Amino acid sequence: MALSTIQAAYIVKKYILGGYQAEYQFKVIYRMKPGNSNDKRLKADETLNALGDWAASETPPDIGNGRRVIRIEPTTRSSLFAVYENGDEDHQILMKMNYEVIKNG
Repeated sequence: MALSTIQAAYIVKKYILGGYQAEYQFKVIYRMKPGNSNDKRLKADETLNALGDWAASETPPDIGNGRRVIRIEPTTRSSLFAVYENGDEDHQILMKMNYEVIKNG
C-alpha cells in the first residue's frame, strides 16, 4: 500500500483574522498480483473501501498547534487503476482531508 498526493493542498476559504480552511487530496494505492483470481481483486477493493469508511468515521487526527482536521472522507470508491506487464495491479481509492489553520494574533 502507498499514499500519494493527488494535488497540493489548496485554500477553500479565508478567515478575516488570517486563518484559512484548506483541502488536501490524496489517494491510497493497493498493489497486488491477482493472477486469475477475481476474488483477490474484490478483496483489494473491499479493503480500500473499508479504509475509506474507517477514516471517515474516526476522530480526526491531531496535525499540530494552530491546525485542526475538520474531516477526512473518500471521494470515490475503490477501483482498478493500473495493470502492469508482470501481472501486478494497482487498485486505488481517492480521498480528501479538509482542515483549518488558525492564526493567533
